[in-house]
Amino acid sequence: MDFFKELNRRNVFRVGIAYLLFTWVIIQVTDTVAPVLRLPEWTLALVTWISIIGFPFALLFAWAFELTPQGLVRDKEVDHFQSIAKSTGRRIDRIVIVLLVIAVVFLVAQNHVFDNDQSADPITPETDIARQNEQGFDSIGVLPFTNMSNDPDQDYFSDGISEELLNALAKLKNLQVAARTSSFAFKGQNQDISEIGRKLKVDTVLEGSVRKSGTRLRITAQLIEVENGFHLWSETYDRELTDIFAVQDEITKAIVDALLLHLDTGEVPAVPATAATNMSAYDAYLQGRHQMQSMQVDSLREALTSFRAATEADPDFAPAWAARALAVTFMRETAFRDGIPREESRLLARAAIDRALALDPQLADAYVAEGMLFADDYRHEEALASLQKAVEINPNLADAWTWLSRILGRYGRVKEAIKSIKVAMQLDPHNPIPATMAANLVGDFYDPDFFTYVERNGSQFPRVQQILEEVRAIYPLEPYDKAAYDRLLASPTLDERNIPALRFDLLKEVDEEAMSRLSRVEGEFLMWMYISVGQFDKAEALYNALPPIRQAFVLNLEERSIMQAAQGQCDAALDSLDRAHGGEIRIHGEIGPNADRSNSNLALNRAYCLRALGREEEAEAILERLREYVATLRENTVYGFFSIDAKLRVLDGDIGAALTILEDAARRNEVAWTDRYDPVLRTLGGEPRFAAIFTEIDKRINDLRAGLGMPPSPF
Repeated sequence: MDFFKELNRRNVFRVGIAYLLFTWVIIQVTDTVAPVLRLPEWTLALVTWISIIGFPFALLFAWAFELTPQGLVRDKEVDHFQSIAKSTGRRIDRIVIVLLVIAVVFLVAQNHVFDNDQSADPITPETDIARQNEQGFDSIGVLPFTNMSNDPDQDYFSDGISEELLNALAKLKNLQVAARTSSFAFKGQNQDISEIGRKLKVDTVLEGSVRKSGTRLRITAQLIEVENGFHLWSETYDRELTDIFAVQDEITKAIVDALLLHLDTGEVPAVPATAATNMSAYDAYLQGRHQMQSMQVDSLREALTSFRAATEADPDFAPAWAARALAVTFMRETAFRDGIPREESRLLARAAIDRALALDPQLADAYVAEGMLFADDYRHEEALASLQKAVEINPNLADAWTWLSRILGRYGRVKEAIKSIKVAMQLDPHNPIPATMAANLVGDFYDPDFFTYVERNGSQFPRVQQILEEVRAIYPLEPYDKAAYDRLLASPTLDERNIPALRFDLLKEVDEEAMSRLSRVEGEFLMWMYISVGQFDKAEALYNALPPIRQAFVLNLEERSIMQAAQGQCDAALDSLDRAHGGEIRIHGEIGPNADRSNSNLALNRAYCLRALGREEEAEAILERLREYVATLRENTVYGFFSIDAKLRVLDGDIGAALTILEDAARRNEVAWTDRYDPVLRTLGGEPRFAAIFTEIDKRINDLRAGLGMPPSPF
């Protein structure tokens, strides 16, 4: 009892209380200001540990020393009759009261001021998904489960477990799920979970392992909070392999139950069970998904074989049918590669999509495949409807947002296209496909702010870097930026796909040696270049030398129609377009509106020829559709459509407006020296303002050629 009296006399209890209150205030202040000051995440932990370690020392200090008018003196050296411990205790009491007041004020401010201040960081459409958790939602990244089996060939199986969990979770309402490509980018990387979570922009991460031995299967899963690395939930499942589908459902339900503890929603979502009931079908499906990742022709062929095996083993396995349709669509032949003939590919894909949707009308992947199929057939309204349906079913499906952006861009709805591709990039930041599509959108409809966004969020991908470099060359800060062209011409990947770069072709004269290093399709690319510079005799000779099957290719027929229209051969030009498009009048298209071969430009050429042949009513019907399309572009962007806007003005008889559009585009460096050979624009050749535009362009090009040590252009 005397010991406790001595503790009280020496103010040990008071010092302890004051110390605890003081350190609590310090910890709360640190927790509040650390994010604002961008202090390291371990700052709060360090302050807490220092406070804990310091507590016994504070008590020991209060026991061993006393504060006197002469300073700190060891207690045993102080005459107790002269001790001022009581007055010191009263001062400590006042300090405790002040600290209590500070604590109360801080708690009130924290609960009623800090938490309710939402004005500093408003939610915008492009950041909405990334901040769903602040509105009562959660987000999760599903990492590829580690294959703990002795057989490395079982990687596809452990990946499949992760993918099925990811797909099931992606269907939950109010839950943001990082896309597969981004999550699987961390496979085999021994990175800190918190760092992975930040890169995926999620709040929680699910990781685990799969050990397969004979017919026995052990799956371990754990849910980790990104902010602090704490385990929210973990479980191990031992099952017979024949029960894999029940195990998947059980794991998914357990994870959802764990997430519901952190979800601020009264709705308990239903978790769909996997559609497979046959083990060999499921194995083949997982193998096909694994093979399709590289998107190379050989791997796609292997994937298609696997998906066919899956659907043969289990004809009612809807995801396998959807994947089969995607593989067939990706393998369709083009002008630049062999593949499944277009009509055969269309029929096969359509049949697989119909089967998938008959089995599961809510399968988002099937609607994505359908949208891509429609888009390739230029059925854009139907493609748009299918992709919007996919987004509605599964708002976490990055592929759906990616291709939806592409279709919106074709319709001229550029602002919506930008928002959609930003969502795709947020959901799947480690997938090069959304980033590349975004870069292409920048090239088609240049926007400085969007250029910066793509550069900041997608420049880790080489193809995106290349596209952005080409865009810099077209839209430099200063006209015809020499450094941008130097980098572009030095690029080892410069080829016929770099049409925007070649629109400002520094070589200008078209010689076969120069073009051969750029061409992957010998002869045809050189033919296209001859057409673009008005050397039609040489182009016609190259076309006639092509084998009949190449003459009938869509791109070659389109180019030939441009050449024929420019020479006034309108009957032949219309025939070439009809052969290329099966008689269909196309307005929206895959290629950007500034490209000579874009559907809108070809439609304007068609209207020009129809009018020249006296078929005014047919021409007007096409022009009416084009007016609507161009009006949409005017509302959505400044760059990227000067040629169709100017050509439309010419055909509407507003020559002054057409020349103003061309002059403005020339100041933005959009007009190429080859645009003077366009079938419609060349009719302005007698206008002094038109001639002045190209006189200035020629001067700039020759100045740049001189700077590069090249002689003046012979043209």
